[in-house]
Amino acid sequence: MFRRLAHTLPPDPSFPVDLEKLGFFVTTEDKIRQIQNPSHKFQYRINTNERVNQAYKLANNLAVRNIILERLEELGVETVRLPLGAKEGEKHVPILVSKDIKSKKRVILFLGERQMEPGVLSWRAIGEQGIKHGSLVDLVDALKNGSSSTDESSGPGIIVANPCQLLWYRGGRRAVSRNEWMDLPRETGVSEAMRIDEVKNYIDHNRDYTEHINYVFDQVLPELVRKDAKVDIIGLEYSVTAAFEYLAKHWNTWSQRITGICIAGAQYKMADLVANGAPPEFVDFISKRCRFYAPSSSPLETPVTGRQRFGCNCYASGEDEYHENVVVKAWRSMLGWFDFLYTHPAYEEIELVVDEVASEEVNLGWSGEQNQ
Repeated sequence: MFRRLAHTLPPDPSFPVDLEKLGFFVTTEDKIRQIQNPSHKFQYRINTNERVNQAYKLANNLAVRNIILERLEELGVETVRLPLGAKEGEKHVPILVSKDIKSKKRVILFLGERQMEPGVLSWRAIGEQGIKHGSLVDLVDALKNGSSSTDESSGPGIIVANPCQLLWYRGGRRAVSRNEWMDLPRETGVSEAMRIDEVKNYIDHNRDYTEHINYVFDQVLPELVRKDAKVDIIGLEYSVTAAFEYLAKHWNTWSQRITGICIAGAQYKMADLVANGAPPEFVDFISKRCRFYAPSSSPLETPVTGRQRFGCNCYASGEDEYHENVVVKAWRSMLGWFDFLYTHPAYEEIELVVDEVASEEVNLGWSGEQNQ
């Protein structure tokens, strides 16, 4: 049997983490386009070698994420390492937090998807509509500079959790997602992805998205947010499930702190939460102060089906095709509704039971469009 030594094998492809060097530029409309063909977007398949395509995509994604983080920093958002107190070179999960969070009377807690790094809402929207539209840049800018129903001229603060980057990449001294782990540099161009070591590559108190969400509630919010601050939650995908399971067990602690919740892409069933012991007070809060935004061909905020499963009123998001674009289309409605709830603490949603036939004929009593 013959065996080729590593130095005789093709090298692992590598690309610079720089849009211009990768052949792209950002247009005046904030879209990423090819320098040589300005009408063309990012193209994944540039080579018949799939490993080349993976490395090329990783470099592009890292370059765009750097731009997003730079813009968020300009808007007053900084990186905080978890566990709290972790140093830069130690194993940690990065989250994004308003620099002046301790002074805020209102805080938005953003619990994103497990496949999206902090700051990214939809890679599809970034490619089609532009960086600020497909990221949290527009949303954070609205919080900082838009109208707000509080007595704070600077608007609510934000904490962006990170259920995505939960593996520690020792070679880069940074946290990465499971998807990015598969694209990290390898010994050669034909080598397998690195093995994940449960001791060296997992991060304390953040070994999975459930642990991470629990840590945010148990440690981050009590430590970083003032005790009298009100909290609004935007939750996506399985992060919602983890948050609801946690809150159901600790509702006595959080019932007076949370103003409202908006969710999208959720995977839970209210019946399962009830069966696992969710208290009636929590179930009642979800029914009256929570909204689910769903992909739908109906106009934004049109009531749609789903209450029986999710335990709250469900509304069209304005996005009818891709679930990752729901928040891109609906976040203004979400923020407007949070403002409304903050100034109307006794407000309760009326239970809307919508069937498929009548869903487009029911009018919503309050519209967040007045706040857009």
